[in-house]
Amino acid sequence: MAEAGKIKSLLFFFLKIVLAATVVWILFSRGQQEILKGLKNFDYRFLLPAFFFQFFQLFVSSWRWKVLAGVLKVKLSFFEALSLTMQGNFFSLVIPGGAIGGDVVKMAVISKRSGSGNKMEGVFTVFMDRVVGMISLFSLTLLLLIPGAKLLMGLQFAQFPRDPRLNVLFIAGTALLCLAGLGASGMIFFHRTLFKLPGVRTLAEKAENLSHGAVSRMTGAADFYASSWKKLIFLVLITTFFVHLAATLPFFFLLRGLETEFSFFAVILAVNIGNIAGLIPLFPGGIGIRDLVTVTILSASSIAAGDAKAAMLLATALMLVINLSGGIFFIFDPGRRKQEVKNGQQ
Repeated sequence: MAEAGKIKSLLFFFLKIVLAATVVWILFSRGQQEILKGLKNFDYRFLLPAFFFQFFQLFVSSWRWKVLAGVLKVKLSFFEALSLTMQGNFFSLVIPGGAIGGDVVKMAVISKRSGSGNKMEGVFTVFMDRVVGMISLFSLTLLLLIPGAKLLMGLQFAQFPRDPRLNVLFIAGTALLCLAGLGASGMIFFHRTLFKLPGVRTLAEKAENLSHGAVSRMTGAADFYASSWKKLIFLVLITTFFVHLAATLPFFFLLRGLETEFSFFAVILAVNIGNIAGLIPLFPGGIGIRDLVTVTILSASSIAAGDAKAAMLLATALMLVINLSGGIFFIFDPGRRKQEVKNGQQ
């Protein structure tokens, strides 16, 4: 049974890679001459600031996780947080599960390195770090949809005839997805109210018994974070400006390198909605669907389709280089070596 599960998991992962590759090929096989022309004329000096801000987001995200770990008294240095964040990004590309797969790896590692009394709390910090990031992304995108509705109504979806109803459906679907994500995140902080419902309370009690008290440990950790709401709001704001808005800066520099005219707002809107699409677990690391959505929105603005695709191609290449470099952090991770020595002594 275990072998069958592994084969099924690997097969699904292979299909995800094929799906992502197919989407990327369809996207970039059209207008190849324009893309190649843009890349040929690209001022590669702009790759340096683009790379810097692509990496800068990881520094901020690592610091955020360190702060969240400190709330639960989980020991986590900034370098360890950065190392595990890089490793998580690496494994999100090479194991099934996408971004969630990377989080699972981080949970497993932090659980092993946490003290015997706070392993569950260590795991919960990874989950809360993801929640804070999602609250920021969904809230920002909802705010962007209001002034961005006019631009999104001009989207032309490939292989589909222009139909305003598709655009309305896309806008409404994005808004509902954001609201659902915010609602699910909110339930974490108001779980006590949720547990008062008869059916939910029964399930929670069964889960508590099966997990040997893990449910109460996690709800207790959630209560602890809820009582630190000022710090959480601060981290959401920091994430909004220095992670999600900073994620648009590489595109600004890449488009500058292509010497193309562009709207700052269109880039911000495209990148953030593209990042939401990248959360779909059918694509490794979000590659493919993120590219398609981002390019579609950029092309609906003043940016030429060829330049939008060239910028996206460069941005994806930068992301792959940075995420794959997470493998180096895994190989030379001093925390893992210390853990191996500790296990050997035991």
